[in-house]
Amino acid sequence: MPVARRRSPLGTSSTWRRLADDRRVRYVAAGGLSSAIYYAAFSALWLAAGHLVSYLLVAVVTNVFTALATYPVYRVGVFRAEGPWVSGFLRFYAVCLWSLLFILGGLWLLVEAAGLPVLLAQAVVIVVGPLINYQMGRRWAFRARPRPAAPAVRP
Repeated sequence: MPVARRRSPLGTSSTWRRLADDRRVRYVAAGGLSSAIYYAAFSALWLAAGHLVSYLLVAVVTNVFTALATYPVYRVGVFRAEGPWVSGFLRFYAVCLWSLLFILGGLWLLVEAAGLPVLLAQAVVIVVGPLINYQMGRRWAFRARPRPAAPAVRP
């Protein structure tokens, strides 16, 4: 009589493998990590120096820090990109600059126009950013480049 297999409540290893192979799933995980790093760094800097500097300056500093900290995660873990690191980082940071503009505009509107506290406004803004950045990263910063054709061999 065959023995019935009990299924793990966490699913099968092939399910986890399929999820890990899906770039969108990897992006969501990296985006969550990036958002957590950004919000933690922003909050720490705001609470430590918010009485001395503008929340917008704190956002700029935090943006640069987060880009430097998360570039390897996106390059290797999410997009599995190849090629030069420095030029790849510059394209990645161009995407981060869009995110920074979005954050600065959103923060200003939510704090100055809507009257939200800075940390709450920042939490609202960082939820939307990854949705926009994924498309920019996939289509531009980490797009697959055609490989050069091998030179013809003459007999």
